[in-house]
Amino acid sequence: MKILLTAATPQELQFIDSADNVTVADTGTGIASTVYNLTKLLSRDRYDLVLNIGIAGSFSEKLSVGQVVTVCSEIFGDFGVAAQNGFFTCFEENIISADTFPFKNGILMSENAEKVARDLSATPVRGVTNNTVSGEETLIKRMKDKFSPDIETMEGAAFFYVCLREHLPFAEIRSISNMVEPRDKSRWNIPLAIKNLSDKINSYLANI
Repeated sequence: MKILLTAATPQELQFIDSADNVTVADTGTGIASTVYNLTKLLSRDRYDLVLNIGIAGSFSEKLSVGQVVTVCSEIFGDFGVAAQNGFFTCFEENIISADTFPFKNGILMSENAEKVARDLSATPVRGVTNNTVSGEETLIKRMKDKFSPDIETMEGAAFFYVCLREHLPFAEIRSISNMVEPRDKSRWNIPLAIKNLSDKINSYLANI
């Protein structure tokens, strides 16, 4: 099996074991960088499985810092219109149809996520992706009220979008580095999140 393993930063990949059948690449932080660099990688070669790994913030009190999760669905949380009476997605505003491929009712879905979650013994979650992470109360409340996400990243939906457009099997695997709350980096634990993520990924790759 030929696998492409991506992450936003080299830091998130630093403890991943090398393997002949696994190509490892950092695709950069944020939506634009992810779309551009992932598309370039996929234009050069064909893969049997594409994985995106990294750290994430959690909206859910049911998830703990250091916990590894598999993302079943993604939404672009800032893809819409900010109006006087609230935020409305491009789908709600009828700018584009909510079922425009690869969206299904405005959501991006991974068909492989549940199997990968079982293989990893990782909790399946819903993701929201924003270029501006939610670090203040108003934005956090908007994300929770609008989308009911479990986690937030800056790349997940972009990764889903490219893989779905390319008709490739894929999965997004994240480890919780912090709770999504008014920003306080003293409460984060990035080293623990990366260690736990790397252990899970190395075990998973060794057994597929």
